[in-house]
Amino acid sequence: MPPVKEETTVSRARKPKDERGPYFVQVVGKALDIIELVGQSVEPLSLAQIARAVRQSKSSVFRVLCTLERKGILVRKPGDLYAATRAANAATSHQSVGKLLQAAEPAMRELAREFRETVSMAVLFENHIGVVAVTDSPQKIRMGNVVGGLIPPYASSLGKCITAHQTEAIRDHLLRTYGINPFTPNTITDEAQLDEEYRRVREQGFAVDREESTLYGCCFAAPIWTSPDRVTAAISVSFPKARLCEEEVILNAVRGAAKAISGRLREM
Repeated sequence: MPPVKEETTVSRARKPKDERGPYFVQVVGKALDIIELVGQSVEPLSLAQIARAVRQSKSSVFRVLCTLERKGILVRKPGDLYAATRAANAATSHQSVGKLLQAAEPAMRELAREFRETVSMAVLFENHIGVVAVTDSPQKIRMGNVVGGLIPPYASSLGKCITAHQTEAIRDHLLRTYGINPFTPNTITDEAQLDEEYRRVREQGFAVDREESTLYGCCFAAPIWTSPDRVTAAISVSFPKARLCEEEVILNAVRGAAKAISGRLREM
């Protein structure tokens, strides 16, 4: 019996199966990762920050950055910092929303099954917050939402949840863009009260809409951490006031769903 060649085993061990598939182009994947990273960053990023985040060498990342800059996807700012252009923001939005929908589907389905009420997810875009997914309640009387609909950053639980975790400049931009007008007698329109509400949302890790956007409707939302240090999405469940159950049960379920989505995003 011929001896087994040791190098055969070693060579196989050095060629693990690529779970992304045989047609995955690494340089394209790397470029998309960089576009998403820079597009989601509030501040411009340095070469070292980007290389560290995508776990690639500086020389390799630098070539990609130069290409993206020449194509108008990124722009180089003073201090050799890179920021996203509108083209990058558009690409980031589509890519990020696609990943988010994939990550959120099981959690949204479970929330809808548990409460039989409308479950929604919203995302922060360049100058507004928009609904990207809705699972409607099967009941005749229900709270509604529409994919593509705009979310008020100050009245809805989804809007408050996302807006609370932004910088002061972004919060002001969202409020000025949407405007601050009352939907019901319960809507918070005073800016000092809104600042306090946003602080409370950040501290408690959830937001509640108590008939602030629609009379006789209550909504509970929790933030989705789309990156380790940034919230750009939230998930909610909405109830007609007459069917409202124990709030602690609802909040635990919504926060659990948001945590599960955030975890899945980190793994993708």
